[in-house]
Amino acid sequence: MRRFARARSLDELLVKATNRATTVDEDKTYLHQRWNAGCHDIPQLHRELPEPGFTGDVQCVRHCFRPFKKPHSPRPKHPPAPDPEPRPAPKPRRVVRWIMPNIAHLTETVRPNSRRSGAACPELDAAARHVRDFADMMRDLRGELLPSWKERVLADDLPALQGLVNGLRRDHDAVSAALTTSWRSGQVEGQVTRVKLLKHMGFGRANLGPLRQRVLHSP
Repeated sequence: MRRFARARSLDELLVKATNRATTVDEDKTYLHQRWNAGCHDIPQLHRELPEPGFTGDVQCVRHCFRPFKKPHSPRPKHPPAPDPEPRPAPKPRRVVRWIMPNIAHLTETVRPNSRRSGAACPELDAAARHVRDFADMMRDLRGELLPSWKERVLADDLPALQGLVNGLRRDHDAVSAALTTSWRSGQVEGQVTRVKLLKHMGFGRANLGPLRQRVLHSP
């Protein structure tokens, strides 16, 4: 404590600590020669010191070489890490959920997947765009846009949609009416389904007369 109290600065304490006499001062020349020769094993250097004249322990020898920086031993070379396995391709049903809805209705987490799917496959992007346009025509009853939609589909190399266009051409009047008017054949289809159900409930044993009465009088 007296030494710290009498010191005028920190530098003075550091100088005194560095220049303080140690038990290895007489053997420093030998130790430095062995160090420069490549022996950096502190316990080995401690064992080489003459026993009668040296009374310090291995920590004294280690303190002697503290100002020196021991060269780093080369690290073992490990094989490079293997490349990560490619992510499996998404299932078709999931891709359909990404690309079919309007992009404005998608969540922030799904929207990037929709963009990446379209960028990875231009044909898929074009097909999804044509299907969304057709759905908009059905929802908004914009049958007047059907001819231009057909032209856009035929301009792209999409065999599946081109087959759909050919089928729509054969029923052009019915399709145009369905995309223009609000009338639907749902009531007719429902009645046909009801008649078929009543027929199947008779297990084929009822002729036309009883079947007619059952259809007319059933709710």
